[in-house]
Amino acid sequence: MNLNTDKIKNGKFVKFIKDAFIIDFSKPLSIKNQFMVMFVTLFVSTVLFTVVYFINNSQVNAQNPAVSTQGMAVESSDSKKLQSSSTQQSSVTKKKRLTVESTELLKKMTTIEKEHDEIYNGDMILVNKDHDCHHDGEDVVSLLNIKSNTYIVADDSVRVDKSIVDNVNRMFDDFYDIYGETDVMMACGYRSSSLQEELYTAEANAKGSETADSWVAPPGYSEHQTGFVFDLDLLIENGTSGIDYDGEGVYSWINTNCYRYGFILRYLQGKESITGYEYEPWHFRYVGVPAATYIMSKGITFEEYMQEIQKCSYEKPLVIYGDDGEIWCTYYVKAEEEGTTDIPVPQDYDYKVSGDNFSGFIVTVSIEGNGIEHDESNYESLAGTYDESKSDDNGTADEPYEPVYDEEPTENNAEEYLYDTEDTENDDNYDDYDEYDET
Repeated sequence: MNLNTDKIKNGKFVKFIKDAFIIDFSKPLSIKNQFMVMFVTLFVSTVLFTVVYFINNSQVNAQNPAVSTQGMAVESSDSKKLQSSSTQQSSVTKKKRLTVESTELLKKMTTIEKEHDEIYNGDMILVNKDHDCHHDGEDVVSLLNIKSNTYIVADDSVRVDKSIVDNVNRMFDDFYDIYGETDVMMACGYRSSSLQEELYTAEANAKGSETADSWVAPPGYSEHQTGFVFDLDLLIENGTSGIDYDGEGVYSWINTNCYRYGFILRYLQGKESITGYEYEPWHFRYVGVPAATYIMSKGITFEEYMQEIQKCSYEKPLVIYGDDGEIWCTYYVKAEEEGTTDIPVPQDYDYKVSGDNFSGFIVTVSIEGNGIEHDESNYESLAGTYDESKSDDNGTADEPYEPVYDEEPTENNAEEYLYDTEDTENDDNYDDYDEYDET
């Protein structure tokens, strides 16, 4: 830049600088001075913002260098969002990612021991044609006298695992609050291996073994034996029987939102080659809210989810985001071939451990949100107390099971109440129902 030396010598340049930067605010500002004030203010603000940004960024990287090197399995931004909350999900994605990446989850770990046979227990055991069910409804209870008044059960033989009763009731309560429908009927839940054998034999004799294999699980290989499964139907006024629940119309809400309560549609349309069974819109399986959220959002099967989980270690867990700000990390630990297995778990977070039914354990950790439902540490407070000494050989209690429910289950909620078990006009046994899902 060439400066006029005459102006400098005559003091004109110095006067220009003084006029520009030394402003007498007691007098009206000239146009030139107004522009100069705005320019200086903008320039100083930009410099300060840049300095603060780089200082803060360097501090975050220094505190958590593992973020860039461990590569936690955070769900990509272009992954399929949950249908009912896509707007909410995308609006908080950045905040959630920052929360997960700044959490020192794996810095404080301890270990717990699990016996090898425990791989066959838990609400995430995979039961299909390749993996038989070792679990046999040890904790099932009849729903007839403990269900809410917003749905129907076929009769007192309809039983589910006691740990999922609250989730079942809340799902149908919420459905009723929206649509006012009470004709949804739970047709069946737990089935013993011996009953499954009767169903399979009858189907094979009537329609052939090939057809039977597409609809009915062989004895010992049915998910119904776990107690974490139920089939839905609709109350038929004219007494006809069969599977009339198709998950369409107003009932599509149940099939779309069941993941919020820990349930998945087990046998998906177009996935028959993976599940081994035909599409069943009435067949629901409990796997817990974190797993159900991921499975339903991705449109995958339980088998495909298990394949993904086996790739995840506690150093690189799968991170799952819930609709309401919940964040979970989940990972897999292969079991020792015999004896006990040491399972790494975090010291500072709630977690649950479930067997997978074939080779190891799945650990699910609650990072942020409402915690892990049915965690072993507060299992009884959520599921109630069940006296097994009062059960017969089939697991049916002689006296009605009376669990204690939380209206809004949270870890520290001290206000509990007994759920109303008063019979309604819809509680009558549905004796005419004689056909139901047989898988």
